[in-house]
Parts: sequence; structure tokens; C-alpha cells
Amino acid sequence: MGHRPYGGCCRPRAPDQPALFISPAMTFPLDLQTYLICAAVIAAAYIMFGISSFGAALFTVPILSYFLPLDFVLPLCVLLDVSAAFTLGARFSREADRGELKWLGAFSLIGAVAGVTLLVVLPQRWTLGACGLFLLCYGVYAVRGAGAHVGISRGWAPVSGFAGGAMGTMFGVGAPPYAVYLTRRMADKTKLRATLSAMVLISTSIRTTVFAGSGLMTSERIVAFVALLPFMLLGVRAGVRIQGRISRETLVRVISLLLALIGASLVLRAAFGR
Repeated sequence: MGHRPYGGCCRPRAPDQPALFISPAMTFPLDLQTYLICAAVIAAAYIMFGISSFGAALFTVPILSYFLPLDFVLPLCVLLDVSAAFTLGARFSREADRGELKWLGAFSLIGAVAGVTLLVVLPQRWTLGACGLFLLCYGVYAVRGAGAHVGISRGWAPVSGFAGGAMGTMFGVGAPPYAVYLTRRMADKTKLRATLSAMVLISTSIRTTVFAGSGLMTSERIVAFVALLPFMLLGVRAGVRIQGRISRETLVRVISLLLALIGASLVLRAAFGR
């Protein structure tokens, strides 16, 4: 059988490898081994999500794509992200800054629409690499000591919202621009996490609607999502407990490290992608 690409990774499927999809008449789409691998990856990834309010897809999408087709992984992961963001949003919704969300949300929608056009017009590899290089440089800069709160004006909200919306549509990575902006706007750790979590919820909800409209939210994806949901919740719960014991400076450094890792992954996808 052929190779299945993810970015720059192509994993051959052995001829005798058992199929991961069962017939529509059956109810569970994963074999036991794949299910256990997915459960472990998701639990670990959402510990990080519970700490920083984003970043799970950095781990879940590329790792699970080695075991499942990408068109199965993406809808599954966006359902998990929406649920995780809703869990944190419900918990911290009172602390979220609605003024920031209005600006970010509005321009995120504009960016998402523009991203569809940019995806067709611009050379995707170079655009992806440029975005990744920026995030990598910024993340390294912040991790090395620039993560302390530095005030910036709300005039940067349209830029952040538009960039996040466009990146989410083009590359499936929309949270980093929101994180860059909000960490420079908010000194309060609880408000920062709440607002970022709510923005991730808005962004992933838009993506979920797109997947649903394209017919990718099949019953098999829904069954897999329900079966893996408890592991996501366990990871988020553990992450929330951990973040409650760390300072805002540490939280910003964690977010900055995630930005650097996401940037590095985008650069690699651009360099070795097909």
C-alpha cells in the first residue's frame, strides 16, 4: 500500500498491518493497541493543555498521524480541543477579558476567511516556514528571559486575531498569535489563562464547523472521540493542578517554550513537506 504523508513524515503501512477502521455495521473504529497508544498520547498532551490552555495539537496530531490517517486524526483532535477549551473556559469564564475576546474573535473570523484565499494564492511551504521561523525565534527569545510582562496596546489585537485566524485555516495552528499577544497584555495569570482558553474555544469551534460542513465528522470519529474523552479530561485535570502551583512567569515560559516547539515543527514541515 502507499505512503501516508504528514508534513515531512511519510510512514509506510505494512501489507499485513490490520486495518484500523471497522465496517460501518460495527461500533468501534480502533483496535486495542491503537486505542491504548492514542489514550496515552492524549492524556500526556492535555496535561500541557491544562497548564498553558493550548498546545495539545502540537503533540496529538503528528504522533497520532503515525497510527491513523490524517483525515481521521484532524477531526478527532479538534473535537478534543473544543472539549478541553470548553472545560477550561467553563471553569475560568468569569476571569476572561471579554473586551480582548471581542477584538480577537472578530479579526480571527476575518483572518479565517482570508486564510482560505491565501492558502490558494501563496506558496504554502514558504508561508508555513515564515510563520514557523517567527514563532521559533519569539519562543526562544521569551524563554531566555523576555517572558516578563511588557505592556502593549490593544492596537495589536487586530493583527493577532487576523494572524491566528489565518494560521488556523491554513496550517491548523491558530493559538500562537493569541498567546503572543495576551502574554504581553495581561499580568494576571488567571485572567491570562481564562482569556486564552476562551479564544482557543472560539478558534477551534470555527474549525469544527468547517470539518462538519465538509463531512469529516463521521460516526467513526465521534465514537473514537467519546472513547478517548476521559483521557483528555484526566490530562486537563492534572495540568490544572500543576499550573495552580506555578507562578505567572513560569506559565509564560511554558507558553513560550510551546511557541518555540510549534515554530520548529512548522519549519520542519516546510523544509521536508511534500
